[in-house]
Amino acid sequence: MHVKRRAALIEVLARGVEHVGPEFERFAGIIMAARSYVRLTHAGVNLRGYPVAGVVDSEGDDGAVAVEYSDRRGYFDGAMAKAEGDLRKVLTDRPAATQIYLVAGERAGPQKVSDFKARAQTWPDMAGKTLSVLGSEELATEIVDHLLGDEQAVGRLAPYLADLQRIVDEEVAAALVPTLPADILSRPDVDAQIVARLAVQPVLTVSGMGGLGKTIAAMTYAEAHRGAFQIRIWLDGEDVKRAESLRAFPLVRAGDPRNIAALLEAGGCLLIIDDARQDLALDVLAKYCGEGSHVILTRRLAPPDAYMPPLLTEVEARAMLDAPGAPCPPAVFDVIWRSVNGYPLGLSLLRAAARSGVSWDDLAEDCRAVGKILDEDGVRLVDRLLGRLKAQLQHELSVFLWAQLPAIDSAFLIEEVGHVGVRNLKAFGLTSVDRGGLIRLHDVVFAALNSLDWCDTARSAHLDRAVQAFIVKVADEPGLRLWTLVRAMMPKLEAMAAAGVDEGPCLYGLLAVWEPDEVRRALVGDPVAAVAKLAEGPRGPLAVITVIEAVEQLFLLDKHDGARVSRERLTERMLVFEALARLPGLTTREQAQIQHHEGKALKRLFKSDEAAERFEAVLAGPYPMDEARLQLVAIYRSKPDKAVEVIALVDTVFARWAAGEEVTYSVILGLIERLPAGDGRWRNDIIARHAEAIKDTIVAASNQGVGQGPRAFAPLGRFISTEMPALFSEIFSQLPAPVLEGLGSDGDRFAWAEIYAEAARIPGADAAELRATALRFYEAMVRPDGFNTQRRAELLIDMGRTSEAESLLLPLLVERDPEWVERLLARTRLALGDPDGALLQIDSALARLKAEHFRSEFLELRYDIRFALQDPNALEDLEKAIAASQKTVEARRLADRLQNGSQAGDVVAPEGVAGG
Repeated sequence: MHVKRRAALIEVLARGVEHVGPEFERFAGIIMAARSYVRLTHAGVNLRGYPVAGVVDSEGDDGAVAVEYSDRRGYFDGAMAKAEGDLRKVLTDRPAATQIYLVAGERAGPQKVSDFKARAQTWPDMAGKTLSVLGSEELATEIVDHLLGDEQAVGRLAPYLADLQRIVDEEVAAALVPTLPADILSRPDVDAQIVARLAVQPVLTVSGMGGLGKTIAAMTYAEAHRGAFQIRIWLDGEDVKRAESLRAFPLVRAGDPRNIAALLEAGGCLLIIDDARQDLALDVLAKYCGEGSHVILTRRLAPPDAYMPPLLTEVEARAMLDAPGAPCPPAVFDVIWRSVNGYPLGLSLLRAAARSGVSWDDLAEDCRAVGKILDEDGVRLVDRLLGRLKAQLQHELSVFLWAQLPAIDSAFLIEEVGHVGVRNLKAFGLTSVDRGGLIRLHDVVFAALNSLDWCDTARSAHLDRAVQAFIVKVADEPGLRLWTLVRAMMPKLEAMAAAGVDEGPCLYGLLAVWEPDEVRRALVGDPVAAVAKLAEGPRGPLAVITVIEAVEQLFLLDKHDGARVSRERLTERMLVFEALARLPGLTTREQAQIQHHEGKALKRLFKSDEAAERFEAVLAGPYPMDEARLQLVAIYRSKPDKAVEVIALVDTVFARWAAGEEVTYSVILGLIERLPAGDGRWRNDIIARHAEAIKDTIVAASNQGVGQGPRAFAPLGRFISTEMPALFSEIFSQLPAPVLEGLGSDGDRFAWAEIYAEAARIPGADAAELRATALRFYEAMVRPDGFNTQRRAELLIDMGRTSEAESLLLPLLVERDPEWVERLLARTRLALGDPDGALLQIDSALARLKAEHFRSEFLELRYDIRFALQDPNALEDLEKAIAASQKTVEARRLADRLQNGSQAGDVVAPEGVAGG
């Protein structure tokens, strides 16, 4: 790791360690358990993660290791009295311990620690013992140097450290930068040209024909100048559709997207996009590049300022072919040079063939037979060379022929042909640079391979079975192997499913990985027929969840045909869950999955009571799921009699999250998104109780490019912008500024529009500028729905553009919840000087209102209207609003208005969340 980047990461994580808080002992215990390489018992930490007095915090099973933790402020102050007390406690309670650790959540002063250790070593009972004192910086160093590659440790630590998962994924991306082959020919002239061109421009395209060495040139630069960059990232060009997508790019080929553009902007970042698309916007990439950042693209076709590496010189070609022990004879070289010239790929393949035992005379004959190859991109020569290598390489190359793909998932290829097979492909010079978990043949090699009949029916059938078995093997792994496999081999898996070759695993993989616009309805099939088939005989290990996922994907597809159609079709498929539940031999996990997804389907059909029964059954069973807790929160949040249950469900999920247990980002963010809505006065308290976790999660997710982060903050922001403006400001100030052109969906545009609109309500904010920004995001939506339009109209009212707002609202009276539209129309009438019309609208809205937790806002507006009409009894609406309010700050503000008889109206007052 670059020394400056290592120092920066340690500093970032050290600051995080210093803010872990009361659960520091549980947090530090995870690090110490990973560090000590012995099993530790954490007797000093209770089940909630808090310290137990009078007990040594952690000790090894053999008694040789003992650890004391402290998050007390001032641990390293003065004579370090707390540290001395902790040490004497260990010496008294665990005299057999020979390795003692004192671990604190503060920054340790090196000299202070050194003096303390020297003093302690003079104690008689410290004889033969070793003392280590670790502060926040030492713990952060341990994570950076030793734990970034430990998925289990990172998963447990990430909930405590907001930046850790981002850092890990960036390091994984850096590790994807390919390593140069050991025998690569050094070309300092090419590197010098790249250096010179990057000195005057931040983005450089390296172009030329296939096999010219474009990728090798980029790799060589990345390796030779690694000390100049804090982080290097290598991306496959086919994954980067638009430059703006780098704002939220799936950096590690799955999981949550990361903001690569922000890394470039921060400076010291090298991004290489190999085999980049021709329409990738170079000007956008250049704008992203901060000081010391560069982007290198390789592509076939050259823009005007591209650099094309030259062919090898005759001297370089001789150096490449003169392998130790078997140099190329001069006469043979002359033949090769006339045919191949300085074409790097052709020379590399000839060298590999010679090293494998093919004679130089035979290779010369091949070159005479094909003539000059540059006009044909080398395919004819490769075709002849492959024919000579059939005995050595048919087994390996048949996998590429079977898949009809030039790139194969490396994990699957290794599973099938072994590490030795992959080494053979590389040793013969047939592969291009391995990228993102793929083994890729040179384009020229793959083109030549397609003319050969090296994969017969038996081999193809074997590989069909092998890939399905591999999907089953990796389906439940915590890493990314399923995702990378399916993304890499999607065309083949889809072809297998379409041909009826798939026995289920391929479809499961596709359902798990397909993006919404990739789903192929014909391949998903009929879940009703599928479950009937399962009842007829033995089933595979993924059969149940595949049928469940098929129901899920079909519902999402059917929504394109309208809500009514999607619900009708889902109703027809509900018997799938009953049929699945009757299958014999279900595992506890399968039973929970069936119940949970049946509950989701019932909820979508507005049968919330039945849905809640299914989710409750999941939580009462042997395989409880946080997803079921999330669904229950969504159902119970509007039921006052369920407030206690909602609080318990929310607290449970946050406690598991804080304890480092396996709670997904989507569950936490989904919970945050649902907290503000619903009936009851509990919302202020529970949001305040978990404010730090909420803030850290939204900020971390948003900075990592996770779209669900802003989408969760938008509804929460509508609540806390007026109830907890300080919390809103803390979150808003730490979010990355979005690039409107880089947002791919209306959902993302709407979320950011809402966030900016709510930010304008914060005291002291530049409301005019923030509202103007919000309006740009609203107006950029391609297909806004009624709620989107309603919220845009509300913003226009806040901006004083009342007539425009009214023109948007009037058509919504028949589309949306009319009480909310009428409330906003009452605002427009009042602002336009028609309080009588406003009173008619608000009275109608109040008569329709069902959501009682919003009644206070409606009544406050009615007070403003009656005040404008000089109604002497207007204050009674303010009194009713206070009684109806379920928000702490709102009730206090209303009480102040009542006491002061204030006229400060609702024309531009803070708005609540519109219904639904």
